[in-house]
Amino acid sequence: MSSSSFQRAFRLLIVDDMEAMRMALEDSLRFQGYDVVSVASAEKALELLRSEQFDLLLTDQAMPGLSGIELAEVTARIHPDMPIVLLTGHTDVELAKASLQRGASDFVTKPINIRELPIVIERNLTRQRVLVARLKERAAQVLFDALKALASAVDAKDPYTARHSMRVTRLCMILADGLGLSSDDKYVLELSAWMHDVGKIGVPDHILTKGSPLTKAEFEIMKIHAPKGGEIVRQIEELARVADVIRHHHERLDGQGYPDGLRGEAIPLLSRVILIADSYEAMTSDRSYRSGVGRLRAFQELRRHAGTQFDPELVDVFLRKIESLPDA
Repeated sequence: MSSSSFQRAFRLLIVDDMEAMRMALEDSLRFQGYDVVSVASAEKALELLRSEQFDLLLTDQAMPGLSGIELAEVTARIHPDMPIVLLTGHTDVELAKASLQRGASDFVTKPINIRELPIVIERNLTRQRVLVARLKERAAQVLFDALKALASAVDAKDPYTARHSMRVTRLCMILADGLGLSSDDKYVLELSAWMHDVGKIGVPDHILTKGSPLTKAEFEIMKIHAPKGGEIVRQIEELARVADVIRHHHERLDGQGYPDGLRGEAIPLLSRVILIADSYEAMTSDRSYRSGVGRLRAFQELRRHAGTQFDPELVDVFLRKIESLPDA
């Protein structure tokens, strides 16, 4: 079996009190490309399992001190996702089957076919990778549901934010079509636009719902919503790019924005898109302390600040698309 047959870089821990068997397994699996550590007792194995990282445990059943099954049972409590393969004599098959209820994921009966052992190992590693992927997917769904609930909580605090986020999302998708963005970019943009103000959950209600323009001190507090929103969304590994877009949706082309003072193309493209949609929507919407401006006035403001606050190329595309949509 060639060393290219399987994906490598996996670290295995072998436990067998018989030195000849231990060395044979170690040499064979190392030849296959695995990173192998071997020890003579379950007690020594537990020391390593508590202090080092391994991808799979391969252990003999009949050993002085702790048996292989007992080692599997303890290991499963320490590392519940780690595959554990038990090596057992041909007369111990029933015992080996029982080990599957006590932490082992598979067993191999002796005499061991050294050439087939990597297949057993790879089968268990693959099973473990699939399991971990499913667990991550479930965890991500739980977090995503929590984010949706959080966004709803922000909407409940400030009804304007709810309407604003929906309109900003629609405007962003109009601009996305004009830019010819890929389906992946559109997906990231839609999520980012929908959740761009989720960080307002950390802004005090008296500032969020204030019926007059914010003071300078209040505006400084309001500015935390961009980085806070990024931090909240970043808890989901798969939404790392969305988190970056949200964090930077108030950066300006001239570097005078927040929170990081990025300038030009250092600002994520999708953040630049949201800034235009966000600003246009804010200008044209009525607030308790002022009336929204008309479309033409908003167009003028976007053109006036193109090159300083806004990306001028994006402004051009946005205006071409919006001017043809009277209800936008």
